[in-house]
Amino acid sequence: MGLKDMFINLMRKVDTGFDTEDYTYEQLKEMEGQGFDVKELLEKYEKGENKNQLLDRIRFENVEIEKSKIPNPTDVGLLKPFMYSKIDVNSELFKKSMSAPLIGKDKWLEKVKQGEVILSTVVQCAPQLWNVNEDVGYGMLVCALVEDGEFKNNSLFLKAISELLNNFRDEEEEELPDSLSEQMIRLYHDLDNPDSTFDIKLDQNLLDAYEFEFDNKKVISNDIRVATIGFSDSQNDKLPRKAIGSDGLLPFIAFNDRNEFHVNNYKVVHGSLYSI
Repeated sequence: MGLKDMFINLMRKVDTGFDTEDYTYEQLKEMEGQGFDVKELLEKYEKGENKNQLLDRIRFENVEIEKSKIPNPTDVGLLKPFMYSKIDVNSELFKKSMSAPLIGKDKWLEKVKQGEVILSTVVQCAPQLWNVNEDVGYGMLVCALVEDGEFKNNSLFLKAISELLNNFRDEEEEELPDSLSEQMIRLYHDLDNPDSTFDIKLDQNLLDAYEFEFDNKKVISNDIRVATIGFSDSQNDKLPRKAIGSDGLLPFIAFNDRNEFHVNNYKVVHGSLYSI
């Protein structure tokens, strides 16, 4: 083993914040040409198993990745005991996630008791909302959620929707399918506009245009809601490590006027309940 290879192995073992998997594929190829033994790292890239590749995919599918390599590891499966029943105001979920108003407390509590936990996926958001332990001031998110039907609270389905909408947003305009409705074309432009606000259901023509499937079956649904919501530090402070989980899944307590996606009607589930 040469000195260069010994250096790489040494840095792998010493916790200095340095990670050889943070090198780009091009940098690794250059190092290979200089005599470094980077075969293992190159193979990971070529198989799509490099740490950064896996982190890119963790928002869109289930992937195996060491917890220590995930910036903000979470597991919304820990919330299952709360997902299939109305809100218990004596539960840890309520006590950690919500606080009653000073005026109209009894009426407010009755509304909360009819609420439930609803999973969403963050399609896109202000960049600082991904950063662990950082104040945001104020930032906007685009969330996708399903509140009724067979895909409700299905984390894998939500991830697949997030991937669909990310790919849709990144499509060249001239390549958009001709079959899209005016509302879906407007959504395409809204997703690329940081100042846009909207709250819509996905049209079936978008799902059909991209032949969207889940579990190898064509998806037919008018229950997929896509909406913007504003986050200030008061909501951000409740997130796991003050940031959205790296898998992009964001659980809310939904109650009150569910027709309007707003922080008054959808409260963030406290991150301590699903952090890992």
